[in-house]
Amino acid sequence: MPSLSNMRGVSREDRCRNSNVGERYGLKEDVVTRVERGMLRWFGHLDRMNESRLTKQIYRANVCDGKVGKGHPRKSYADHIDGILKKDQILSI
Repeated sequence: MPSLSNMRGVSREDRCRNSNVGERYGLKEDVVTRVERGMLRWFGHLDRMNESRLTKQIYRANVCDGKVGKGHPRKSYADHIDGILKKDQILSI
């Protein structure tokens, strides 16, 4: 939540925890939950897209051969979405 702290004028010298900053300014959910909610929202748009759209074709393509170079994500976007759906006990894709 560094961006929230910066917007509210809270510096590191104040030694406030992220959870305290969130509570103080009325943030009801943590950053991870907000990001996951955004990912699920985008997945909803992606799922409803026409199959001919390039975005959907890229999402459906499985180009990973199992070897991941240094600095590259180990999981694909679909793996992240599947993990969120399983964690929240929503139907799996």
